[in-house]
This record gives sequence, C-alpha cells and structure tokens, in this order.
Amino acid sequence: MNRESIMTVVGLLILMQLSGMMLANVMSVLDRLTGIRWLVPIGLRPKVRWSLPMFFMAWIVSLILQFVVFSCLNMIPGIAVDDHRSMIAMLAVSISNLIFMIGAPAVVGPGWSKGLQRLGLNGPDFGRQVRIGIRVALLASPWVYAVNLTANLIFHANPHEVMQMLNKGLDSFSMSLAVIGAVILAPAAEEILFRGILLGGLIHKTRFKPADQRRRLVQAANIITSLIFGALHMSAWPAPIGIFVLSLVLGKTYIVTGRLWPCIIAHSVFNFTGVLGMAAAVMVKKSSSVVAFMLDVFPF
Repeated sequence: MNRESIMTVVGLLILMQLSGMMLANVMSVLDRLTGIRWLVPIGLRPKVRWSLPMFFMAWIVSLILQFVVFSCLNMIPGIAVDDHRSMIAMLAVSISNLIFMIGAPAVVGPGWSKGLQRLGLNGPDFGRQVRIGIRVALLASPWVYAVNLTANLIFHANPHEVMQMLNKGLDSFSMSLAVIGAVILAPAAEEILFRGILLGGLIHKTRFKPADQRRRLVQAANIITSLIFGALHMSAWPAPIGIFVLSLVLGKTYIVTGRLWPCIIAHSVFNFTGVLGMAAAVMVKKSSSVVAFMLDVFPF
C-alpha cells in the first residue's frame, strides 16, 4: 500500500471515528434525560481468587518478557541499528504481550477455561459486551484527548514509541505493527493485568465491608489502579494525565459490568484513534500543512 492510499484510509477512518464520538455523546445525553441505563452488569460477577502479590509478580514477569524478547531481537544480524530501534522496541512489547495474554489466564485459573472465567473474559451476550466497549470508547475519547491536549500545552511532550516508529518510516509494515501491537495486543494484555488482576484483586479485598464503605473503597481502588496504569506510560509524558482519565473510565466499566471484554474493546478503539492521529500527524508533517494533507486525502 502506497503513501497516498494510507493517507486516504486514515482520513476516512478519522472522519468515521469523529462522527461516532459525536453520536455517542448525544446518545448518552438522551439516555440520561430519559432515564435509560446502558452500562449495566452482564451476568454473574467473576470469582476473583488471587491477592495483590500476584499483580506485582505478573507485572515483573511481563517486564522480564519484554527485556528477553528485546535482547533476542537485537541479536538478529542486520536489525540492531538505530534506525530500527523504535520498531524493535514495538515488536518486543507486542510479542511479550502476546505471550502474557496466552499465559495469564492459565496461571490465574489454574487452567485456561477457569482463568478466563475468573478474569471476566467469558459470560453471556458477547455482542452486547462489544457494543458497550465501543460506546464507552467513543463517549470518553473526546474528553480524554481534551485533557491530553491541555497537558501538552502546559508540559513538554515526549513522543510515544508508536510515534517514533512512524516517524522513522510510514509504510504498510509500520502501520500494521502499530495496529497489531497498540490496538490489539496491548489493550488485551494491559486490561488483563490492570483491570482483571489489580483492580479485581483490590475489589476482592472489600467483599466483607458494609455496602457504603465498600462503595468508597472500590472507587479508591479504581483511582489507585489508574495512578499505577498512568505511571506505566510515564515515558510518553504528559500522556499519563489523559491515560489516568481513560483508566478511570475503563475501571468504572469493569466495576459495573463485571467483564473484561468491554474494557478491552474500549481500550482498543481508543488506541486505534490514537494510532490514526499519530499517522495523520506524520502525514501532515510530510505534507508541510494540514491543507495539503486534506487535499491529498480528499482530492475534490
């Protein structure tokens, strides 16, 4: 796929997502006015049977995996050069996330099937879970990006790894790696770790508390989880400020629905918007202006 084709696809997808964000916010206002609740529990809540030390162990294992995979990739002849460093880093994170996704359910089970159940990765009405995830992402994205834009105006911004990779060369391979790594693998692995294990473990600690006290403790657990989740992205400062807001929304979604799929879908859609925005930014930079970019995308 050549650069012009990529530009056209990116432009059309950005327009579709912007339309979806507007529609989702209008629908949420109408639902609130009419008393409709669309964010509701889905089936029985999963039975969490792990403690907080498991989260820290899982986090350490994921970091070790990234280091090992990165080191192995750097030993491949001809690939360990500065021009490919951001791509190698992205590839290493993607591979380690895939390994973590496969292994985590089996460990928390024990056993794959039991692990999926306890993480909230199964349950009734999968289609509804997907729809909730898409709606959450489209509803929250404008506000998260507004926070992120404000933070970028105040602080010096460090480029994200995906942005660094796309800046090195915008082609079909780098776009494919960005989509697979940031839109598919990262959301699934991060939601298993942070919402499924950390937030799930913190909520489990409150199970014997009185209802009012438990509600406050669950809210505090969501804030703690979001602070840690934001700190994970500190290398792309000030992105953690907006990511903290996104994490609060994802945590609320997990708390209400009791399922991870809505969180994974919402996270994926949000990251997809981010990848499209990064690709568009690179194209605008190469086109010298926004007007030139728009004329290239929509030559009418």
